[in-house]
Amino acid sequence: MKIALLQCNSVTGDVAGNMQRILEASRQAAAAGAELCVTPELALCGVAPGHYLCAEDFAAGCRTALDLLALELRDGPALLVGAPVPSVYASGLLSNAAVLVDKGSWQVASRKVYQGGAQGMGPDTDDSRYFDRGISCGILTIGGWRMGVVLCEDARSEEEAFWKIRYASGHNPLMELVQRGVDALVHMTAAPYSEGAQAAGEHMLSHVAARHHVHLFSVNLVGGNDSRVYSGQSLAFDPTGQLLARGKAFAEDVLVVETAGSAPGGASGGKAPEPLSSCVEENLWHALTLGTRDFVRKCGAEKVIVGLSGGMDSSLVCCVAVEALGAENVTGVLMPSPYSSEGSVSDAHSLAQNLGIRTVTLPIESVMKVFEQALAPGLELFTSRPGDTTFENLQARIRGVVLSSLANRAGALVLNTGNKSEAAMGYSTLYGDTVGALAVIGDLTKTQTYAVARWYNEYRQAEVIPQQVFDKAPSAELRPGQKDEDSLPPYGQLDPVLEELLLPGASSAAANISPLRLEVRNRLFAAEFKRRQEPLALFVSRVPFGAGWQAPVAGRYRLP
Repeated sequence: MKIALLQCNSVTGDVAGNMQRILEASRQAAAAGAELCVTPELALCGVAPGHYLCAEDFAAGCRTALDLLALELRDGPALLVGAPVPSVYASGLLSNAAVLVDKGSWQVASRKVYQGGAQGMGPDTDDSRYFDRGISCGILTIGGWRMGVVLCEDARSEEEAFWKIRYASGHNPLMELVQRGVDALVHMTAAPYSEGAQAAGEHMLSHVAARHHVHLFSVNLVGGNDSRVYSGQSLAFDPTGQLLARGKAFAEDVLVVETAGSAPGGASGGKAPEPLSSCVEENLWHALTLGTRDFVRKCGAEKVIVGLSGGMDSSLVCCVAVEALGAENVTGVLMPSPYSSEGSVSDAHSLAQNLGIRTVTLPIESVMKVFEQALAPGLELFTSRPGDTTFENLQARIRGVVLSSLANRAGALVLNTGNKSEAAMGYSTLYGDTVGALAVIGDLTKTQTYAVARWYNEYRQAEVIPQQVFDKAPSAELRPGQKDEDSLPPYGQLDPVLEELLLPGASSAAANISPLRLEVRNRLFAAEFKRRQEPLALFVSRVPFGAGWQAPVAGRYRLP
């Protein structure tokens, strides 16, 4: 038997377009002899549809798409597709379901079991509020195989190995399928990329297949969806836990796996597994590139604007943008102030020349003077405070206005260049360097930013990012001689403490922690109001701001 894992890049809400993508992939699989095709979770409507599901015509449109799929695939192959369907448990709600399309009709094969009420599980997922929590473990019989279908239980997470999930009711979806007797498990998921998750997931899925002596087919979504990036890398295992095939990383794929012989327990073979990169920086690069490309294009844009300062952050963002969209769609904007060094300007020009993008230079000194004169009557009402950064922040806000205005004229999106270390410490200017539609490296620490940039130059076998950018001390250049370390701990000390503090259970009583840890923690919590107003960041870490991390804005962390 041949099974095809359709590693789709769905556009959320584009039911018509997604239907066509699934049809094309199914026909490609049929040409390769596939008898059953399987898509990721919610492939028909796109992942995290949110309030789209509340629109009556959206749900009806999904049902129409299923009818059309059944008509188009009436001569095969069978298709197991992730889609929202009406709930059988609660009137007016929908179920996140696996739908079997076969022989000109469709029927629900399995419904997702949501984690609410699960023992030891975290908060609700993005979708859980929109779907019912009904329990249904589906078993299909196709070609003499009994196949159990599991939706979305995230086997690519170290803490939540899906074979250990047990809900408050005592229900365990995986064990119920195994106990009912299945020859194979079909795992339909949309597991976002994060560092190390793929390798951990492969180990866990291999264990499941070997422990229960079943074939296991896991199909994962690929592509960017708002902040989340899905890496694909769908998997197939034989009953000994041996990996038979792995889908492409960060790219669409039709992964056809053949199980030799007619007996479900027979030996298996298929496409040679794609190599799994062990280079963290390489995987981060591909995640950022894919996430940026899909965000821009799925938002209906083609071109982007990047503010170039000659520093590392804007340099790496510009490299990602060129890789994702092409040099012809990227414009670099230089906005030197009286405090910008000659080296920073020349480094920005060198980068732009190396990448082949066009640039425009708009000095802001004259605008600074006009603003200072216009603000003078108002500023006289207030006494200047020690550490007053009014005019430093003004420079950032002028630059934000310039970038936004150019983007308006060009019909382009501004790519934000802030990093996670700055966001954590509140080292940014609201309505200034926080402008933008997408924070490309917003989930990379400063240390990671340098590491990915070094990898990129090695990958290109050229000094695309000038060496001077690596050598000089990070600086916003908002006053003479300013360095980031004037306001922040050195990044080499800050970033390890930050990453540790973001993990659950990391905080402890102030009396028991170092002065550095105390400073970082206090500033981390105090800056939440800024992070709530910053653009979406591409999530690539285990605990990104805005998803795995939530803190109160109007709060004060203080212990007795």
